[in-house]
Amino acid sequence: MPSRYGLARWLGSLWLVVVVVIALTPPLAVSQQDLETTVMLEKVRSAVVLIVTEVKGYIVWEEAIPTLRELGLPPIVEVSSIAFGSGFIVTPNGYIVTNGHVVNDYESELEKVRPLLNNYARTIAKAIEEARGERLSDQDIQGIFREVIAAYLTNKLKIQDYTVRAYVGAGRVVSGIGNIGKLYTARIVLSTPAEREDIAVLKIEINNAPSLKVSPQDVRIGDRVWALGYPGVVTFAEFLSAETLLEPTITSGVVSGYRLKVTGVNVMQSDVNVHHGNSGGPVVNSKGEVIAVTSFGAADPSDSGRAVPGFNFFVPASIVAELLRRVNVNSEESYTIKLYEEGLRLYYERKYSEAIKRFQTVKNLYPGFPFIDDYISNAQAAILRGEEASTINPVVVAAAVALVVIAAGGGVGFVLLRRRSKPQPYTPQTPYQPPPRQPASPVEELRTADYRVRVPPGYSFCINCGKLIPSNSVKCPYCGAEQESA
Repeated sequence: MPSRYGLARWLGSLWLVVVVVIALTPPLAVSQQDLETTVMLEKVRSAVVLIVTEVKGYIVWEEAIPTLRELGLPPIVEVSSIAFGSGFIVTPNGYIVTNGHVVNDYESELEKVRPLLNNYARTIAKAIEEARGERLSDQDIQGIFREVIAAYLTNKLKIQDYTVRAYVGAGRVVSGIGNIGKLYTARIVLSTPAEREDIAVLKIEINNAPSLKVSPQDVRIGDRVWALGYPGVVTFAEFLSAETLLEPTITSGVVSGYRLKVTGVNVMQSDVNVHHGNSGGPVVNSKGEVIAVTSFGAADPSDSGRAVPGFNFFVPASIVAELLRRVNVNSEESYTIKLYEEGLRLYYERKYSEAIKRFQTVKNLYPGFPFIDDYISNAQAAILRGEEASTINPVVVAAAVALVVIAAGGGVGFVLLRRRSKPQPYTPQTPYQPPPRQPASPVEELRTADYRVRVPPGYSFCINCGKLIPSNSVKCPYCGAEQESA
């Protein structure tokens, strides 16, 4: 069992260590779980991209040429359509995953050209309105569209030089919609029709881009998931500023189950809220791994096919991973996105100087890294406001203090012991009575004589404290005990 002195010394050291740790530990603004979710989502959205698809062709409808000339239209009409979707980068050198239908891939030939036929019908309707000087009703416009569809299905109307071009805008794309030429031109590496897997793989020429890993396994029913992308309800909201319109939107939900499409392809069902424009965007788990790709929503058959919120379907990660293997693409988290994640953690821990170093390295490796400039400027402003957290490690400081305290002999504990162990004034006790001496054997007497201490003449030992005192002392000058009379 430790002595009182040793126990007090350790208690004093422990008390000082606790005080130092409490004093040097910065308060957390959010819980650790919330921080992990925030960092994960911020990391993932940097790899989400906007997909812009342009479908173009030339329509020849020989039977309608006389009418077209009367309306002032050429016999061969160039038509095009623009569609928007979402995608995400899966390799640092620019491989991207999106939906097949985002790049206009369908098994049905009619579905492939439907946007062109629709625009062709609208071109004719507009020419008629200008010629008549009156506005056509929606019913009249629908009638023209039906005639165009019928002509296509009977091979009277033909589409020449049909082309599909895909363009990619990474991160925050502020002026990309108005000028497609400023976006990356993508090469379509692989595409499967919307009726089947509904996955496309694109390639753009970049290096060190933020990229995500596709999980090789599907998630379980009830797992929480997050969907990211560019829903049209946000992208084209007229009351939102152009600077923030094209930042990826994040929604969350849970996995509801798995279903089969009529073509036999497996799909995941979830209540995570997505909208037109989310197609091709990633769905991730709590680790930031892609576990599915947004594909299509449920339509209400009793209400003209209107979408029903909360019932949406996604291509599972296992299918995506298999299609990537077909084209020898290995999805991975890039070095830049890992470095970006480190910077985010430091940023939210208010270690702004260290965060800026990470962010600046990321920017040097990939100048187009989204959102990085905002974080750098915000961190610099926080430093100027004096909001930087201390970089001293409280655990290391506390350990050093503990070692100093112990080496110094207990510090506070020694002081406490001295205070509690103050000497008390001597109170005389009953004179010491030595026990009667028993006769010793010759051997014991000899052994005692060999080790007997010699006492100077005129001195004797105090019967109480044992110190040498004059033989004629009545009381011990050291302890005050009365001595035996001669």
